[in-house]
Amino acid sequence: MSIYDEQLPKEPLVHEPESSLYEALNNQLGTLLDYEDSVIFINDEISDHTLTDFIIRMRSLLHHRVDKSAPINLMINSPGGDIYEMFGIIDYIESLDVQVNTICRGRAFSAAAIILTCGTGTRMISKRSTVMFHQSSSFLGGKMSDITAYLDNVKSLESVIYDILSKKTKKDADWWKNKMRSDTFFTAEELLEIGVIDQII
Repeated sequence: MSIYDEQLPKEPLVHEPESSLYEALNNQLGTLLDYEDSVIFINDEISDHTLTDFIIRMRSLLHHRVDKSAPINLMINSPGGDIYEMFGIIDYIESLDVQVNTICRGRAFSAAAIILTCGTGTRMISKRSTVMFHQSSSFLGGKMSDITAYLDNVKSLESVIYDILSKKTKKDADWWKNKMRSDTFFTAEELLEIGVIDQII
């Protein structure tokens, strides 16, 4: 039998990549680009997963990027989330030897708004983005003593937040405490005026 008599394979010689492999390659490409531009994203609700992912990506970025001294750009588009994880992200940012520029594109609500304000480099916002500040909320159930202890802790943390905002902006702690009694939305221009951000992009 000659080679011309052999049947061609029924399956195509070139296959489309499996979805999981394709996603892995796509994520790897995105990570390489993130290293080059020194970009980290917070684009979901702030939770324990967000904090863990943030620290892992930040450590990887700090290790792999070429210019070790360049500022890191933290892109934020988040509905907010947990106050404890928020403080974890802020503490990590403040522990770094390099500046972290915070950039809001879309929205930064609640805990995400505090992170935006706590950038250690230039704090920026795109002109049609929206930022919202408010008090911490809780939907706890259980024994009244446990709920009371939790709420006392949250109130203590809120005092820390008011103090942080007074140092990071042009308004004092009492101004922020009054503003955050309910959901308060700010435009880019208003945020620039009160000192939450340094630049509109």
